[in-house]
Amino acid sequence: MEKFKPYNKALMQEPNEVVIFSQIPIIFWIFLMYIGALILQNIQHPMLIHSLIFSLIIVIHAFLYFFFRLFNNNKYWFYFLAQECILFISAFLLPKGSPVVLIGLLPVLIAQSIIILKSKIKVILFFMLSYGLYCIAITINYVASELPIFIPIFFLILLIVIFYTLSYNRQVSAKERMEFYLQQLGLAYQKVEELTLVNERQRMARDLHDTLAQGLAGLIMQLEAVNVHIKNGNISRSNEIVVSSMQQARETLKDARTVIDNLRTETLEYIDFHSAVLDEIKKFEEITGIHVEQEIKPVHSLPNLSMEYGIYIIRESLTNIMKHSQAKKVQIKIEQQGGKLYMEVSDNGIGFSTKNIGKQTGKFGLLGLQERIRLVGGTLTIESTPGKGTKLFITVPI
Repeated sequence: MEKFKPYNKALMQEPNEVVIFSQIPIIFWIFLMYIGALILQNIQHPMLIHSLIFSLIIVIHAFLYFFFRLFNNNKYWFYFLAQECILFISAFLLPKGSPVVLIGLLPVLIAQSIIILKSKIKVILFFMLSYGLYCIAITINYVASELPIFIPIFFLILLIVIFYTLSYNRQVSAKERMEFYLQQLGLAYQKVEELTLVNERQRMARDLHDTLAQGLAGLIMQLEAVNVHIKNGNISRSNEIVVSSMQQARETLKDARTVIDNLRTETLEYIDFHSAVLDEIKKFEEITGIHVEQEIKPVHSLPNLSMEYGIYIIRESLTNIMKHSQAKKVQIKIEQQGGKLYMEVSDNGIGFSTKNIGKQTGKFGLLGLQERIRLVGGTLTIESTPGKGTKLFITVPI
């Protein structure tokens, strides 16, 4: 099995609820309020030194908007208190321009608190503090009688800024989430492709083993038998085996071509499962000379995939007996019962230790058998002891 490249852990996590602000519009808005405050103050009562200090404070105010993320969740209160102090200091530096500063910039700060603090209680407390200081500043810089005019203006600007900020933040958050999910979809698609490639390689390995490997193994054993008979002067029997070998070679070539076709069309149908099993048994008997005791009951309504894998399972089981068991007796039992296909293949050969399955280099027969049974949702039980033969119990759901 190939190893997959691990996902980037940062990409696997849900995107955090980030605080998003359009910094350029905010800076432009701060600049407009700054100019408005300077004009309103210096037209009525010029204050040069105060204006310079006010300019420096507004620069710090704008600078903090860019770097508010330097404050973590536990320090956001320091950020808002610092910003509020800056605004009220600037309001008292330019008393006549204070309405522009407070009405223009304080709602932006309150809107930012709604998104960052994410707590109704904290936001209400911050709003009450800001509103109280706003009323105090207007009362000091102007007169209390002016409050009925400034308060509605303040709330109107506050509603507009909050609506814009929340709408903008939701739109950008939705865009970022969409990009995140598209990225995750791309990663998932890549993983599906990798899994598909690995599964296809495993399937090709099984098909090649079931056709070329098994066919060539049979031909080799037949040729070895021919060699023995020639040495013993039994030419007649040698000719018979050669004819059988030629037929076996043709069938192996046919099976190989079938596998190639299956890679394109994914179809392989056996007209009759019972006949196909008998053909496999006949081939085995012709090659090995071992008689197979069979008890094959009729099988009905077998799906194509289960039928295909059932034949491969019987073929693989017989091939393993032929190559490794040195058996003199083989039994095959097949029956359909309760929506399942039961197959039993046993021999009286040399057996083996089941602990060694999959540990021997180049021995893939039983592994391929297990994979095919697993793919159709079946089970395989192997009973074998050195010197006492082997039994395979296969169950395949229909």
